Amino acid sequence: MLDWLPFQEPIVAKIVAAAGALLVLTIVVWFWQRRREAALAARCRKERQRTHDQLQQQQREISELAAQVIATGSTAVIAGFQVVRQIETLFTEGQRSPAEAVEALKALAARQGANAIINLDSQRLPNGKCTASGDAVIVRPLAGNAPDVPAAEIKRGNGEPRLDRRWD
Repeated sequence: MLDWLPFQEPIVAKIVAAAGALLVLTIVVWFWQRRREAALAARCRKERQRTHDQLQQQQREISELAAQVIATGSTAVIAGFQVVRQIETLFTEGQRSPAEAVEALKALAARQGANAIINLDSQRLPNGKCTASGDAVIVRPLAGNAPDVPAAEIKRGNGEPRLDRRWD
């Protein structure tokens, strides 16, 4: 049967053949597991990339909305502006820095239709996260502070024209 083996005992030849088959089987299983792990890693990378892209899109949306807020103040008035209407008191928490908390609050205010925030307050919590709160309001410039250029030519922070000023 296994005449090419240098062993004369048939039991030894069978043990050597079984060990060889086990070795081949182990190598095949190892390659199969590596292939499965590679496929799983590729799926995980794809999911992380998708999540990253979604977070980047949300961050861009927050930045664009926050740019719509033209003024903020820590008191009930903003110099050079008249409060036309208070919309809602807003609160946000869980951001990494006070600046991020204020930006998120501005985005919330813009979603509510406000163009300013008064009574703005931000804090860092003991757990390291930051909160911000304030009143979303609609303001308009006082008579002497009205911009000299049409609203369509007023630029946002990123240089794009701002067409959605709410003065009334």
